[in-house]
Amino acid sequence: MHKRFIIILFTILFLFLLPSIKSLAIVIVEVKPGDSLNKISAQYKLNVKTFAHLNGLEKNDKLVIGQAMIIPGTTYYVRGSETLWDIAFRHSISVELLKSKNNLTNDKIIAGQKLFIPSISKKKIWTGTYFIPKNKKTNNWMLDHYKKTLTSIFIFEYHSTKQGNLIKVKENGSIKQAWKKDITPYATFTNISDKGFDPSSFHVLISNKTLRKKLISTIYNLLDRNDLKGINLDLEMVNSNDRENLNQFLKELSVKLHRSKMELIIAMPPKEADNIPSYYNAYDYKTLGKYVDKMFIMAYNWHWSSSTSGPIAPIQNVRKSLQYAVSVVPNSKLLLGIPQYAYDWPITGIRTGIAYSTQNAINMYQKYESQVYYDQEASAPAFRYLDKNGTQHEVWFEDPRSLLAKFHLAKEFGLAGLGCWHIGITMPQTEEILLDEFWIQ
Repeated sequence: MHKRFIIILFTILFLFLLPSIKSLAIVIVEVKPGDSLNKISAQYKLNVKTFAHLNGLEKNDKLVIGQAMIIPGTTYYVRGSETLWDIAFRHSISVELLKSKNNLTNDKIIAGQKLFIPSISKKKIWTGTYFIPKNKKTNNWMLDHYKKTLTSIFIFEYHSTKQGNLIKVKENGSIKQAWKKDITPYATFTNISDKGFDPSSFHVLISNKTLRKKLISTIYNLLDRNDLKGINLDLEMVNSNDRENLNQFLKELSVKLHRSKMELIIAMPPKEADNIPSYYNAYDYKTLGKYVDKMFIMAYNWHWSSSTSGPIAPIQNVRKSLQYAVSVVPNSKLLLGIPQYAYDWPITGIRTGIAYSTQNAINMYQKYESQVYYDQEASAPAFRYLDKNGTQHEVWFEDPRSLLAKFHLAKEFGLAGLGCWHIGITMPQTEEILLDEFWIQ
């Protein structure tokens, strides 16, 4: 599931060719003891200020052990006692490929040795992000700043009263601004009420034929009157006994929208089978996949604010979710949700976590000079720090290593796309890796 504070800059890829090899325009370095921005910049002949900015840092910032840094180019210098496996794993490629592209006949490498880092070919993609409107000036800045990585935005959020009337967001001209910048705007419709995500109120709307018809007309009128391309349904915590009601709602909505060439997208929780986990039984992948233009898999939140601390989107769980999804829905419709937020849990006393941006996670481990640990099984980074009150915290987030692993997973499954929540909370590294891995449609 995703809470209101979590979801999406999302990306859609179309795989027209079999995977081939191209030169990666970015390599990833893990900070070792004694490293500094100046030292790494000198080795790779980079401008220190530019290198720092690329990684969400200031030029005088200290580095922390385990921190992942991206460097433009295809050249990598072996560092310390790392192995070919270490380097290949960090770049989500095989040791065999790394050896082949460097004409290596054995696994022996030495510190300072220069390697060429290959990767999977770039793919053409369609991208989007959830967009929380601000004032007109800020909206315009955000759309300009991120337009290289965007095909569309999803205006967050519209929701309904119990009578099927729409409560609108103040979009402050962002729809017109998006069209002018060749960014396609969509609306986001949620089942949020003053209680948060509200399955009970949504049940009333979709189980009553008259209210369901009114809600569908209301959504259609929203799109038609505001020049929106389509709707993104973010319907969370839907009751299991509303499975058929949800199917019927999307069937009727899709007919209404598709007659006018409007598009329908739905965000779905991750599942390993139709009834696993059972609390997501309302979400019928196979049936809903017939009605929607795109299905966004919210492949994250395996650990959440009130759970124990742990990786938000462990790669092995993401893989299981995709294996099921592609078995029942055409991969040309599937979008992989990429988390671009961190969870920060106190690990003593009250253990409720808070969510914040990935960039803030970088700021936090810099502030506390915390070593970054990388969980290789989950492909996820984490760190700990002691706050001013003496409380120890554990933070899990995403970094270049984990992002690249997920991007390659999307290519492996031939998915339609990727995504994350929301515009403005990503780190600079995200956009750089995205543009390196994909062509934005």
